Amino acid sequence: MSAVSETELQWHLQGNWAPVFDEVDGNELEVVGEVPRELNGVYIRNGMNPKSGHSDHWFFGDGMLHGVTFEDGRVSYRNRYVRTPAYLEEAGADGGLGDLANSKANTHIVRHAGKVLALEEGHLPWLVDEQLNTIGPYDFAGRLKGSMTAHPRICPETGEMMFFGYSMMAEPYLTYHRANAAGELVQTEVIDIPNPVMMHDWNVSRNYVIFMDLPLVFDLEAAMKGESPFGFKPEVGARLGVMPRDGGNADVRWFDIDPCYVFHPMNAHEEGDKLVLYVCRLNSAMRNGMDDMYSGDESLGKMTRWTIDLKAGTVQEERLDDAPIDFPRVDDRTIGMPSRFGYAMGLDPNAQSLTFDRYLYKYELATGGRDRLDLGKGVRGAEPVFAARTPESVDDDGFVLSLAHDENRNQSKFLVMDAQNFSGKPLAEILLPQRVPYGAHGSWMPDS
Repeated sequence: MSAVSETELQWHLQGNWAPVFDEVDGNELEVVGEVPRELNGVYIRNGMNPKSGHSDHWFFGDGMLHGVTFEDGRVSYRNRYVRTPAYLEEAGADGGLGDLANSKANTHIVRHAGKVLALEEGHLPWLVDEQLNTIGPYDFAGRLKGSMTAHPRICPETGEMMFFGYSMMAEPYLTYHRANAAGELVQTEVIDIPNPVMMHDWNVSRNYVIFMDLPLVFDLEAAMKGESPFGFKPEVGARLGVMPRDGGNADVRWFDIDPCYVFHPMNAHEEGDKLVLYVCRLNSAMRNGMDDMYSGDESLGKMTRWTIDLKAGTVQEERLDDAPIDFPRVDDRTIGMPSRFGYAMGLDPNAQSLTFDRYLYKYELATGGRDRLDLGKGVRGAEPVFAARTPESVDDDGFVLSLAHDENRNQSKFLVMDAQNFSGKPLAEILLPQRVPYGAHGSWMPDS
């Protein structure tokens, strides 16, 4: 690393993308403002952090968890690597190819049925605890035989967790799974799709799941030549697949849409015979390969509403905003249900690679209206996560949580915003004891 100048490094190894190597604990953190006493629990964010200091792509860094714990107005921080075989360098001579346990576990983290799962989309989940200690790979008592998406959905009404896995190398290219509220895997269904696509995320509603068969396609021949394994191929088409949550392949209805890509949807819900989806729609993605991420307006997400009319067999598309955004979230208590508000992270429209911006956004979904929080020049935000004031609080009565990095001072901090005064001054800015690299997704896990 010391022999390589920063100008020669890839974007995901520079500045605040660069990994940190120390695992630290910080107690009684400095707070600007006041921490709401209602916040009791832990926020955990996952992200790519190569132990060696180098990875060929942002996707491939070792998973590192950053936890911010709230207890009666006091705040503490700790970070830990997820100690997978890849991190421990126990993957074997072939790098662990084909070993479902050989995950980087670097993309997301969720809690379901009392278990905390560190996720990425090519392997099994990894079980950790809320103190960020690694427990081991998790296969639902031997019932999960393939990979698990980094974006499962947990139904707030039934407690079920629905997820899928996709395969790049061989059919089946897509498999659907459903775990009950106790965490038992009770359903697995092979879903037929014609191409090995990168299905990073999806949608659920009260009664349906909605797959996104979009034209970001894996090319084995290109991968074997050392070229980018993924390419945007609009000629193969794009479609949405609607299936009852307890259904199977024969029940899927496919609806054609204009070719595009969506890394992350915000939410979906039902209105009679219609399904309404809110997504960050990109005109294209990785058009020039995996290194061509979020470069130019065509590959920046814009808030879009898709309305699937199950009776008419049509899909209507409406762009709601031109702001470049991604990493959208809603109150987890409204997943699959009508949600009045959603939140998203701004992206820098002038950057040539994935660059978080100084803005966070709050959307009123039915109207398309939005509010914008300006973090200030040189400050870049992260995925905004909603935390309810109390379990009984209505949608919007609570707090928006986000990591941020002040590049002027090289200082990372954790922000607590009043969701009902979103563009106002944060209630609390919590100064973190070390730099937190830009990363992927996180979850708020309130004390029960």
